[in-house]
Amino acid sequence: MRMSTLWAPVLLAAMTGAALGQAPAFYPARGQSPQQQGQDLAACRSWAAQQTGTTPGAPASQPPARVGGRARGAAAGATAAAITGNDAGKGAAAGAVGGAAAQRGARRQDRRQAAAQQQQAGAAFDRAMAACMQGRGYTGQ
Repeated sequence: MRMSTLWAPVLLAAMTGAALGQAPAFYPARGQSPQQQGQDLAACRSWAAQQTGTTPGAPASQPPARVGGRARGAAAGATAAAITGNDAGKGAAAGAVGGAAAQRGARRQDRRQAAAQQQQAGAAFDRAMAACMQGRGYTGQ
């Protein structure tokens, strides 16, 4: 019972996110045939991709990997320890730990920023798609 209580909010959030990520639906307002609607959808997808420079469903570009956090931290730690008259080895070890933690934080921030950019690009594509379909006589949801 306790496990279901913990997982219910997580599953609800996942399902809600999946539902929000679905493409809008378009309905013919001028009696267009299913064939015409398919052609219009394809043409508008192509146009929206050209206008926004993005294609929904395409794999997201990964931010460049950050490297060297431990080495920079170790160098800074050893330098600080040497200046203060402490053991440079211990300073390097402590600096390496701090540098690795800083590097992980920077990677997390890079991933968040990439996700936000992908979400903005998807929203721009959806707006362009809706404008194109509306211009061809469809109503959207």
